[in-house]
Amino acid sequence: MTDPNTTSRLADRIAEAAEAINTPRTVDERVQAVVEVAPDTIPGFDQVSISLAYRDGAVETRAASSGLVEKLDLIQYDAAEGPCFEAFTRPGVVMVPSIRHELRWPAYIPRAIKAGATAQMAVPLRNGSEVRGALNLYSTTTEGIDPEAPDIAALFATHVGLALGWARNEEQLTAALATRKVIGQAVGVVMERFQIDEAKAFAFLARVSSTGNIKLRDVAQELVAQSDARYTFKDSK
Repeated sequence: MTDPNTTSRLADRIAEAAEAINTPRTVDERVQAVVEVAPDTIPGFDQVSISLAYRDGAVETRAASSGLVEKLDLIQYDAAEGPCFEAFTRPGVVMVPSIRHELRWPAYIPRAIKAGATAQMAVPLRNGSEVRGALNLYSTTTEGIDPEAPDIAALFATHVGLALGWARNEEQLTAALATRKVIGQAVGVVMERFQIDEAKAFAFLARVSSTGNIKLRDVAQELVAQSDARYTFKDSK
């Protein structure tokens, strides 16, 4: 029977984690908050990381609770196998109650034992129906997996996946707004400098971008920076 006090404490930690994730911050700050809170949320695990997998096949550790867990992640990336990789391709939680007795992943397990891992669990991180990464949990002190840990970790991973998806969309929106703003500023600079209308100014920027094979945003940023420097120089005289 589950201790109601334990359940209450776990609920509090999950609530704290959700609050940490959703506090307006950069994506890196959000995911770092996750790995800092998760070890106290999911019983039996003292090290946590978040791995993200990209469509080009690249994998990276986006956040880690310690250098040790980064090392364990890198071992899996190097071996191209392990619970983390398994979580990218199967629907459920990947559990390894005892690293030293595990027979799967022969290229990974001996190196994990040497690094100090005793138990491990990996939970897929989903963006809709697509697996985009894994929440990696390591124990370096005990073997075995608490019966409540998989369900709590799966719930936690769902929150993480949602937060990452939302944060990624927010970053794209912020970048788009910033791009639009700097292009607008550049159009104004061109209009003033050449005494032309907005349409012709934008066409000028587009032509420079196309001719030089440079992104329109980069052309705009350079033009605005030059204009700011010119006015700063004038004001300093």
